[in-house]
Amino acid sequence: MNEKSYGEVLDEMDHQAKYQPATNQSDQQLVARIKRSSKYWSQTAPNAWFDVRVVADDYYQLRGNNNNYRFSDVIMGIRIAGVIMDFKTGKSSK
Repeated sequence: MNEKSYGEVLDEMDHQAKYQPATNQSDQQLVARIKRSSKYWSQTAPNAWFDVRVVADDYYQLRGNNNNYRFSDVIMGIRIAGVIMDFKTGKSSK
């Protein structure tokens, strides 16, 4: 796994913003992976990221992986230009 620091990812994003034409917002995607402590842990491969979207629901605020999840059941991240940045740790991976 190719891990970059938070600063390296921000530098790369800054470089892309300066030297590449503007792109569609769909180049950014919220992603999540299910926490080992969640009762939903077995619904994906261990530590697998999947696309999610936030919805207005009082209990299950996330939709993704053909299921509904609470924020407390997942670790959130964002995929930008093919790199996923984990919001909890600030680490990134491809």
